Amino acid sequence: MLRTRRLAETGGIVLADIAYAPPHGGWSEAAPEPSDALCLVRSGWFARRALGREEFVDATGGYVARAGVEERIAGEAAGLTWIRLSPDAYDTHASRACRARDWLLRTDAVFDLQHRRLLAAVRRGADATETAERIFLLLAALPHGDGVRGPRPRPATWAAHRALVADAQEALHHRPGLGLPALAAAVGASPHHLSRVFRRVTGRTITVYRNELRVRRMLDALADGHRDLAALAADLGFADHAEMTRTTRQHLGQPPSHLRTALALE
Repeated sequence: MLRTRRLAETGGIVLADIAYAPPHGGWSEAAPEPSDALCLVRSGWFARRALGREEFVDATGGYVARAGVEERIAGEAAGLTWIRLSPDAYDTHASRACRARDWLLRTDAVFDLQHRRLLAAVRRGADATETAERIFLLLAALPHGDGVRGPRPRPATWAAHRALVADAQEALHHRPGLGLPALAAAVGASPHHLSRVFRRVTGRTITVYRNELRVRRMLDALADGHRDLAALAADLGFADHAEMTRTTRQHLGQPPSHLRTALALE
């Protein structure tokens, strides 16, 4: 079930906020996409089946949806930003970011901050020109392809690797403090095999992925007006405020206090 709130519209592009609630009993019914769109995940996670692939989608990315392509979704509640595109707008702004087999988007924390600053600007009442410019800049920063480098193994092996990584990602969403041995045990793999496969499938190490999740959750909390940074660090599983600050600087080049101000004043 989707609850949609339109935020802005410009030049064949519609920006919308969507709250996703998972269907009862597993997968949703297959339904075609009504238009070309980009789905950017701000919080939560889900699995998507489309074009013969099943992928784990969370706040470290999103996906490109093409008009008429059937999809099914299952997972947990999620906060999403949808950017719906007319055919001309898709060709102009998004076609390079999508190939038929690579509809999954993997984004970094810098892109995510740009995404959230766009939403903050809309919330504070930015005029149509500024909103359009921010949308165009975000689309220009889209990654190309799914971020996976190098040749892939046989299809059956690749599918098994993706399933293993999805299990690990889901486990980290529920228990972000899991160390590598405990995470590997939770998904039934050796630490070495899980570490190698995780990087091959996602383009990230497990440590980088876990920290990116925590940084995105921090941005989500700051955008919602969270003020107590020490309490936020504890909630996100950091050892203390200092560790959260170091990690945030590594990913975004700024401390949480500066980001809190920026997201509040955009």
